[in-house]
Amino acid sequence: MQLIDTVSEFGSSISPMYEALSIKVVSLSTADGPHLKDSPIEFEILTRTKIDIYTQEAITHIISIKGHIPGSISLGHQHESLFIIPQNVHIECNYKLLSIDKKDMQRILMHSQPNLHYSEWLIDAIINANILVELKTNQNTFTEWPLGIKSAVIS
Repeated sequence: MQLIDTVSEFGSSISPMYEALSIKVVSLSTADGPHLKDSPIEFEILTRTKIDIYTQEAITHIISIKGHIPGSISLGHQHESLFIIPQNVHIECNYKLLSIDKKDMQRILMHSQPNLHYSEWLIDAIINANILVELKTNQNTFTEWPLGIKSAVIS
């Protein structure tokens, strides 16, 4: 298999499946409220993979993050007065999550289940990403909060 053929094959057989891919994630943090304790915080991350013929790379970006924070999240020591308030989250972005070169494409294509193998790469990239979101606090300010992904699954 020649390298240029690898890019074309990856672009035609794998890339279309990842044009708009939804990934459900659960944060390491939990939310508390009057009727809930240690409630999981879940988000939907939408990714898009495109082939760059010029650089011969497959590049996956996070294009949106949606979720709901069902209760408050303490910031710092739990007895301090600053915390993130319950809120809906919808962020449009263009965060570069994963870039693979033609050698990685070839390795993925040679796998017995290339789509599943690439999915595993994406899940690993999301779990290991340092994603910060700007959220409202109880003091009418905004703070950057790391998602801290506990688990992720393609939905």
